[in-house]
Amino acid sequence: MPGERGVAGKVMAMRRFLFVMVMSVSAVLAQEAKPFTLQQIMSAPYALGLTAAPVGSRFAWVEDNEGSHNIWVGGRKEPARQITHYTEDDGQDVAGLAWAPDANAIAYVYGAENGANGKPANPAHLQRATAVEVWVQPLAAGAKAVDLGEGHAPMFSRDGASVLFVRAGQIFEADARGKDKAQALVVDRGNASGMTLSPDGSLLAFVSGRKGHSFIGLFDLKAKTLRFVAPATGRDFAPSFSPDGKQLAWLRGPFTEAAEFASDRVSAYPWSAMVADVASGAARAVFTPEANKPGSVLPHLATGEPRVWWVGDGRIVFFSEADGWVHLYSVNSTVNDAKAVLLTPGKGEVEDVGQGPDGSLMWASNVPVCAGGVCDLKDEDRRHLWRLGKDGAEAVTWGEGIEVKPQMAADGTVAALVSDETVPMHPALIAKDGKATTLREGEWPQGFPVAAVGRLKPQQVLIPEMATGAKSEIPKDDVRVSLHGQLFLPKGDADSSATLRNDKQENNKQEKEKRPALIFFHGGPRREMLLGYPAMEYYSNAYAMNQYLASRGFVVLSVNYHCGIGYGMEFRQCVHAGADGASEYADVLAAVKWLRARKDVDAKRIGIWGGSYGGYLTALALARNSDLFAAGVDFHGVHDWILEDNNADWLRGTNAEKDAIAAKARASSPIADVARWRSPVLLIHGDNDPNVAYDQTPMLADALRARHVPVEELIFPDEVHEFLLHKDWLAAYEAEAEFFERVLKAGSRE
Repeated sequence: MPGERGVAGKVMAMRRFLFVMVMSVSAVLAQEAKPFTLQQIMSAPYALGLTAAPVGSRFAWVEDNEGSHNIWVGGRKEPARQITHYTEDDGQDVAGLAWAPDANAIAYVYGAENGANGKPANPAHLQRATAVEVWVQPLAAGAKAVDLGEGHAPMFSRDGASVLFVRAGQIFEADARGKDKAQALVVDRGNASGMTLSPDGSLLAFVSGRKGHSFIGLFDLKAKTLRFVAPATGRDFAPSFSPDGKQLAWLRGPFTEAAEFASDRVSAYPWSAMVADVASGAARAVFTPEANKPGSVLPHLATGEPRVWWVGDGRIVFFSEADGWVHLYSVNSTVNDAKAVLLTPGKGEVEDVGQGPDGSLMWASNVPVCAGGVCDLKDEDRRHLWRLGKDGAEAVTWGEGIEVKPQMAADGTVAALVSDETVPMHPALIAKDGKATTLREGEWPQGFPVAAVGRLKPQQVLIPEMATGAKSEIPKDDVRVSLHGQLFLPKGDADSSATLRNDKQENNKQEKEKRPALIFFHGGPRREMLLGYPAMEYYSNAYAMNQYLASRGFVVLSVNYHCGIGYGMEFRQCVHAGADGASEYADVLAAVKWLRARKDVDAKRIGIWGGSYGGYLTALALARNSDLFAAGVDFHGVHDWILEDNNADWLRGTNAEKDAIAAKARASSPIADVARWRSPVLLIHGDNDPNVAYDQTPMLADALRARHVPVEELIFPDEVHEFLLHKDWLAAYEAEAEFFERVLKAGSRE
């Protein structure tokens, strides 16, 4: 079976030191756990953007340290060191790391994401220009960074002399030392993305985005000529050169896309994996799934877009959901009508595929790792690393940690981002036996409460569909499976190592002091909360907040509801969701019923919170069931689907059809049931949010106040959807904690 380890004892031994740190976490945990503040649990640096150098054994990554973002480098043969020195919590991000070919410099992007106004956001109200720019930082000690001007998506030329990047949708080139002003390199009507160089550096392939379709452009860097490879009516993307540079592979999606809230499990317009001869331009589809069958829709990934990898002998690897899960498949591009071969079997999804210089593949997955025929089903709510071996998929890491974003250096050294229940994502070297060793000493600040949060370890919770009590909410054509969740209990309430498969285990427990409880719903909805810190900063913050709320005496249940990732296509591509019927509300009722049945929960003091799509579900719960939810905190939620500026993605058809869709969308919105809303709410939003229209929040606030519903609000001028300022996260979470303590701890409602 997938992930089988021959020697169970070896697996247990590996678990004992999977997260060995230079500083001993076990020694810290042995210290007396003391109460901690929100500032303390939010003080740990969070790592992202891990990337391997093209030569040697170096790795680079970005750390967000309480709002200041900086690049670090380190490796097997050298200690980690910081090479940029930004110090302010000013909303300016560092991203898009790209190594020079000799690994002696790194290009990166500095600046903030665009807000709702289409310009770089400035929530710190900096009184200077805040353009998004490309910089080059040499690694030599004391070397100054070079500003190449506005742009993003940098990459070095093969000789390292210049940097290519995108500015205003066009491809530019600049001297890597900044001697000359950047010049437009390619003249093209489309918007450029997805740049990749041929192995010899003579050709540049890129995606030329047009309105509703896209082409693969091929630019000759010497001749300065541009041609398009097999242009067609669909959406071409993800170009990838073969190792010898003679062939180019890419993916072709259909022009016609499903409406946003369609279940989109099969398609009459299947995608294709394409391969072209670079010299002649002759192209053909080497794989096209059967129409209206599983796998005919391009996979929906949690992060990034589908892409193609060459793995030798003319084989290409790509994502497919032919078996109902996001898995890797391969096909021989030299054979006509070749059959796709499944590479990653098992009930779990594949994410974060990384490829080494030798063509080898590694990835992260939640397929349970097995030993001696016994599989750890808690892995469904974790991530471990896997590799493609001679005999198929092999588990590289296992145990109670979380490992993602694998990167392979030129000398074979492997690194990944790792976390667990107590510490957020940080870079670590991964040995062949699965042992992880941190890349950076002294990583955790002195006040970070490792000991205290170690005693707030979340439990895996599975709630069977039969326990939902909400069958009327579930469409007949939907498929329902057990809900996964993480239960955070206040210190001393229960054995945190137990797994709660259902509420029967609790029925025989001694009656305890009844506590207030909270339910958290993530956003997306294509997200998944884990049994430890996740690999997205938004949800890393939310995980820390759930731990903090548990430390304050709340029972906290985090729910992975239908339409989220991790549990297969049918779970994710749910039927009649969101504006098409809000079917996922059945999971809100399932969660609150499960909590109300616990003997340690006061059923009259249950609150709910979430952000984005989780904010939508929070508002929907308060609107429809203030009898079940005593209070809520709604971060930038959707309150009326019609107000969203992307409603054209689902509001389609004739005028009569649009009217019917709009009526259903209105009925699926919290505002439709505002007359039934009674419970107090705290609304939190940034007014430069590019994801959810800011008007959603004041519109709801006015409607509630007109009905004398207690409304509190916290508005951040110029802030975006995922807050850019650390201080804004702290302020929002402090307000949330104070709100719930004041409202839910004051006593039971009448």
